Amino acid sequence: MSNDSDSRDDSSPRDELNDLNISDEEKQRIVNLLNRMIELGFGSVYGEEDEGIPDAHVDCPSRIHSCRAACCTLTFALTKDEVRRGIVKHNPDKPFFTARNTDGYCAHLDLSTMKCTVWEDRPLRCRRYDCREDDKVRKY
Repeated sequence: MSNDSDSRDDSSPRDELNDLNISDEEKQRIVNLLNRMIELGFGSVYGEEDEGIPDAHVDCPSRIHSCRAACCTLTFALTKDEVRRGIVKHNPDKPFFTARNTDGYCAHLDLSTMKCTVWEDRPLRCRRYDCREDDKVRKY
């Protein structure tokens, strides 16, 4: 799994810099650089994916009442094929990443049902993500 899929929208690069012995100005410079790299698509694993990795099989309906679709708040990079197909909306501010609503959820999550509207065509990284192995989400 790439680092992109492991990061939450509500965390920031600055959080990771707090333990470093550098000035706030230097921390901000690093944060600005990282954000610019994300905007340009650097740091994402945009390209071909290893076909040998199986999809995760998570029983979402039995977990959704407690987790409230926490996985749908994570940022996932899209593959070249997913961008070409155009089924999954991408984020215009962060090209090649899944689109987000203003509430932080994926643009494809129907909040009234808490179901993915592109389930059959959801991004590869969504299909492979297993919340049971993620300490940030597993608690639900």
